[in-house]
Amino acid sequence: MTALMKIQTFIQAYVQAISSILESDVTVVDSELIRVAGTGNYAEEIGSTVAHGNFFSRILLSGEKGIITDAAKDENCIGCEKRGYCKELANLAYPIFKDGAVVGVISIIAFQEEQREYLLKNRSKLEEFLKYMCVLLESKLYTDEANDRLEQQLKIIHNAEKAWSFVGQSPKMQEAIRIGKKVAKSNSTVFLRGESGTGKEIMAKMIHALSDRRDALMISINCAAIPENLVESELFGYEEGAFTGAKKHGSIGKFELADKSTIFLDEIGDMPLHVQTKLLRVLQENKVERIGGRKPIPIDIRVICATNKNIEQMVEEGTFREDLYYRLNIIPIELPPLRKRKEDLPALIDYYIAYYNQKLGKNMTGVSPEALQTLMSYDWPGNVRELKNIIEYLENIAEGQEIRLTDLPNSIVLRSGNGYGDWSLEEIMGEYEKRVLGSMIRKEATLAEKNALADALKISRATLYRKLGKYGLL
Repeated sequence: MTALMKIQTFIQAYVQAISSILESDVTVVDSELIRVAGTGNYAEEIGSTVAHGNFFSRILLSGEKGIITDAAKDENCIGCEKRGYCKELANLAYPIFKDGAVVGVISIIAFQEEQREYLLKNRSKLEEFLKYMCVLLESKLYTDEANDRLEQQLKIIHNAEKAWSFVGQSPKMQEAIRIGKKVAKSNSTVFLRGESGTGKEIMAKMIHALSDRRDALMISINCAAIPENLVESELFGYEEGAFTGAKKHGSIGKFELADKSTIFLDEIGDMPLHVQTKLLRVLQENKVERIGGRKPIPIDIRVICATNKNIEQMVEEGTFREDLYYRLNIIPIELPPLRKRKEDLPALIDYYIAYYNQKLGKNMTGVSPEALQTLMSYDWPGNVRELKNIIEYLENIAEGQEIRLTDLPNSIVLRSGNGYGDWSLEEIMGEYEKRVLGSMIRKEATLAEKNALADALKISRATLYRKLGKYGLL
């Protein structure tokens, strides 16, 4: 089913409204030349392939608008099986775009001479009218696509909220969650602060899911992931011809897509200064103006932003606007790094083990006391995101149902200050030696491979075999 056919009911009502305004018939076909909607004679052909597809096919291929001024003579009608008895006198058609690709065609059809004269006399105005009708359809396609994912996303968000409640028992995290839930119903701007990987986007999703805007999809944009010269167009959109390389018919910006919903501006500290100026104006006026646009567009949005940078220092250095900082910093929420809430680690580990058991079809039961002590001693510079990745790694490589110390990667064990607890130096060196040998040889290694390893390590064959046997690597 094509994108347009998925919203067929909406499009049919849409073309009926246009037809009543223009007093001419209107039809829409999709990229497969299936009539999605139509009025008058074409209302009975919805769902059928158009017989006179040459004209529409050219528009689908070229992405350019087209017109038939006289169906009896026009070259667009050559080869059409209906040419001899076609009742159409004229046809003005415009391509419908989504993500820069043509997904359909909308056309105004004249069946009477006075309709034909009106169409030809007002061609430029009607082309402009169809252009903006297509923009509205494109917006609807984005919304519909988003709504298709909304139910699943809300389930994920709901589960995420439960996870936050379950794994966030430390006082600092509980305080962050308490504030997030308390301000969810508000329209005030929330400023999430914290290191990378502390869960700022999850918190933003939780706030949105508990808000009155939860029925609409939250629009997220990572300001650090967009090239500087594209940030403004991504946020605010642009009109056709606004700059070199601009898409035909322009593009809708993230702020317009977030109308009646929430927009999440992640890594806002990376936003260029000239874009900060325009963002401030948008927040103050609740209106957005596309690049190359002539008039502002009213929007109703709730802003949640986040950063891992020292914004106050950036304000002092002049790299972040002071007035924008005060406009954003209405409700600040600090998310603590994992190293400052180590008491949450056991619950987090259990949560992600259960999560990846289900995702990977595993049956891991937990971690050994020694492995847990090592994980608790590690500082987790990547925070919860790093922990999640480590658990996924361990579920893939651990041979037993319990994660043991020997399963942990060297990067964790060797950087855990108290990872070996009360082990002696001999025990620590033995564990390290086992890891080194385990990484250099496989149990199925041939005699030649083992002899080559002994030579590389500058030890005798006997010493190598003794150590491999000691560590169960033979």
